[in-house]
Amino acid sequence: MVKIPKEQRRYCPSCDEHTEQTVKEVTNRGTSPFKKKHRKRQRKIDKGYGSFPFEDPSHLSRGKSNPTSSKHDLQFSCKECGKSWKPRNQPRAAKFEIER
Repeated sequence: MVKIPKEQRRYCPSCDEHTEQTVKEVTNRGTSPFKKKHRKRQRKIDKGYGSFPFEDPSHLSRGKSNPTSSKHDLQFSCKECGKSWKPRNQPRAAKFEIER
């Protein structure tokens, strides 16, 4: 179980100094269905060829297992300048909690 405090003192890249910051967990919006890769895949599905898009999944999962934990998207907001950003390395945890 990973517990992160709601308010932290961290480095703010826009203020260029350490300031008090708030943490919140955000959800990923995902990509637009109108992007090129989605349009290309939809053309293949509509046309249909071979076993696409329904392949035999038996060879895909051989020797692999799904991770038991997931990455959580955090967003830090500076109290002084009001700007917010996401850190590069997101924590991976099965259970995640932001303490108040």
